[in-house]
Amino acid sequence: MKFEELYDSIGHLGVYQACLVAVICFSSLFTVESISMIFVGADMPHWCQVPELANYSYELQRLIAIPWSDPNDPTTYDQCQVYRLNYSHYSHEDFLTWNRTNMIPESAETLTCNQWIYEQSVFVSTIVSRFDLVCSSAYLNQLISTIYMFGVLIGVTSSGAISDKIGRHKTLLLYMLIRLLGYAIAFPAVHYAMLSVGRFVLGIGTSGVFLTTYVLATELVGPRFRTPVGVGVNIAFSVGFMLTAPLSYAVRHDIKYQVASMGGPALLILLTLLLLPESPRWLAVNGRTAKAQKVLEDICKGNRTSLPENFTMDDLQEESSDVEKKTCIELLRSPHLRLRTLIMDFSWFTCSLVYYSLSLNTGSMSGDIFVNTMLSGFVEIPANIVCIFLLDWHYLGRRLTLSGTFLIAGLCSFIGAPLTIYNYGTASTAMAMVGKAFVTMSFSVVYVFSTELFPTEVRHVGIGTASMFARIASMIAPYMGAPLIDIWEPLPSVIFGSVATLAGFLGLLLPETLGHPLLDTIEQTEQYQWKKTALRKEKSSPPQQSDAYVAQVSVDDRSPPPYDDQEFKEDGRSRDGSEGGGAVPGQRQQQQQRGIQETDLCYQF
Repeated sequence: MKFEELYDSIGHLGVYQACLVAVICFSSLFTVESISMIFVGADMPHWCQVPELANYSYELQRLIAIPWSDPNDPTTYDQCQVYRLNYSHYSHEDFLTWNRTNMIPESAETLTCNQWIYEQSVFVSTIVSRFDLVCSSAYLNQLISTIYMFGVLIGVTSSGAISDKIGRHKTLLLYMLIRLLGYAIAFPAVHYAMLSVGRFVLGIGTSGVFLTTYVLATELVGPRFRTPVGVGVNIAFSVGFMLTAPLSYAVRHDIKYQVASMGGPALLILLTLLLLPESPRWLAVNGRTAKAQKVLEDICKGNRTSLPENFTMDDLQEESSDVEKKTCIELLRSPHLRLRTLIMDFSWFTCSLVYYSLSLNTGSMSGDIFVNTMLSGFVEIPANIVCIFLLDWHYLGRRLTLSGTFLIAGLCSFIGAPLTIYNYGTASTAMAMVGKAFVTMSFSVVYVFSTELFPTEVRHVGIGTASMFARIASMIAPYMGAPLIDIWEPLPSVIFGSVATLAGFLGLLLPETLGHPLLDTIEQTEQYQWKKTALRKEKSSPPQQSDAYVAQVSVDDRSPPPYDDQEFKEDGRSRDGSEGGGAVPGQRQQQQQRGIQETDLCYQF
């Protein structure tokens, strides 16, 4: 008996499993540390501090001492320069009746200041005001997010190997403690370096927690419900994205509470995660059959079901793959595989760049930063759900769905550029939100598509290499907002539109994989007669009767890193690190017959 067949007896998603999944979804609500930087690092309007004018109103201080940033607009003041004036030459009456034209000569010099006053109309305090991350130090604000994303990269790559070694539950608790350590460092941070270390540790812990809970969730349920469970975890993340806005609004008066706004829930999550069992599949694969059977019996008890009569763990048959794994060099040696590798690497890079740029730079959009953030999280929910159906629709399949979502996202970005130029702020923000929804769908598709495009012997390194490009893009994303807007306001929209459109057209060069068999070797991939359209379900059989084309790609759960766990590849999308894709319901039965274990790599953090 295969392990998957057990779920027909114990239940694919019974009451007990649903409760466990609910606990995991609850934990996913608070794994949005990357999004919290929208508020933690929010820019605050500022101007140079002039001690001699401390007794006058802020408005009068700006009128007297601060040059205009735009000579044609007297309402805009420079944020980094101050006039070099001898204030002792002016009387109190002069200040109260100040006339800039008469009082300040055209040849007046300006100085770069090192102390600032911050406007507190929206935020009372952020890391910008706490550490003076403005003017020549403004880049340090974006660097914090880049450091966090580097921590995500470390967390994703390490947690997969550790969870395969010591188990899902222990790994989950380990990374939860790492996450709490990050909060402990970041909360009392008295200087920038300390905050950077705290955010780096948070990146490691948060990504490790999300990835491991996602894997555990999909291992606790049967194949029939891996799709809704995977989508449910991702929707929970999107809801957490939305909840970040009101939570940050409530603590906007103190940067310490903003930094640790997820710390309180994290303590509660740690307690709830103690209720979760170990993955029965991991226990069985690693020879801990007694514990595996105990977990299965608990599931049966909670679901009011039972194991097959006279069942013992010795009845399970473990399948293994004899396909030799190869290095990333092999991806570039054959022409067809080289083309799809380069296209998929660019697609992953584009997904991550546009997704995180739009998410992290919500504060740069027109409108209220809190409302915009809630909308940015909300649009992901229908995008995740719709993508599941589009992926399995044979009129579109993977190829056209990927290209279409990229092209629409790019079109929205291009439309947003002139709207920004002509100050149609609300319309520009609306276009950004529509583009965000479609790039979310692209991120879902790219996981499933990559799984099917790469043959088994290079699937591990193919998806791993692509995910590295995604991580690089996520580290670049923080600089795609304010730094580029200062150069030319619509420049970010033009860049997003360009890369998304290019990725969309490149995607048309790829073959369709819906209904086609998963292949084992590079040689099979080169010889197989790929088509640009999906095969109907009744035609989705391996070519002829050749054993060389039968895709038997069962993978031992003990060996793969997070992006090759081969248990969840088509069962949902998860962002960070890593970000998941929609499921492929129409092919699940066919794949199970071939012994394919499905996997996924989370990318939402």
